[in-house]
Amino acid sequence: MTTIDLFSPAVQTYWKQQFEGRIIHTDQTFILCVNDRLAEDSQVMTLEFPDGTGWAVISPKVLEILDPEQFEFIDLERFIGFLKQNQITLHGADYVFYFPESEKKKLAEQTFPESTRLLTPDDRAFFTAFEAGASEQDLDDAYVELDHWKVGGTFENNRLASAASIYPWETGSFIADMGVLTLHDFRGKGYAAQTVQAISKMALQEGYEPQYRCQLDNESSVALAQKLKLTFFAKWNVISRESTEKLSTEI
Repeated sequence: MTTIDLFSPAVQTYWKQQFEGRIIHTDQTFILCVNDRLAEDSQVMTLEFPDGTGWAVISPKVLEILDPEQFEFIDLERFIGFLKQNQITLHGADYVFYFPESEKKKLAEQTFPESTRLLTPDDRAFFTAFEAGASEQDLDDAYVELDHWKVGGTFENNRLASAASIYPWETGSFIADMGVLTLHDFRGKGYAAQTVQAISKMALQEGYEPQYRCQLDNESSVALAQKLKLTFFAKWNVISRESTEKLSTEI
């Protein structure tokens, strides 16, 4: 059994589709494919699993730049170094987490206090005040929006303290990506975990697999994932915006 086989069929199907294509290198630790249907901003993608194995997929444009003769003796680390040698950089990896089956069962039975509930357009005033109380960096990192598919919030003293939103990541994937943000004055009270659990339960009830992502250096988000008993799936990375722009002008 490989690492990906430990996760739900929805997770397996989604990621295998992202990394399919013509195989140009494969061994027990690394698989490299070429796919001519990759979006412009996904012309290089990598997936590094906890057991050290990895996948990568590139577009034909990227293959034109690289030397396929060097693919014979290659692993994920060498591949990334190979990209750098050819002035192709990656955006910066995300940790990707999913709930294990045991935690999904607990979520299905979990109840939440009245202070944690689904937000609607009628909560616009609460949400606007919430955004005003957060930094631009926090808002950008969390990507929590009131008009997302499902939005949950936890209140304290009639003030929105924590909010989480979730939305289908790609059409037909049955993966729902989420973001969460708690205002500074309300941190350390368990509101983020409670809000994520509530919004995740809603997604599961709709047949979607909740997906939690964070940057590798975001220690508070990693700690929240551990508190929620999420299972680490892989480190996911894509081509940087600068390299995407360079490819569009040079080729």
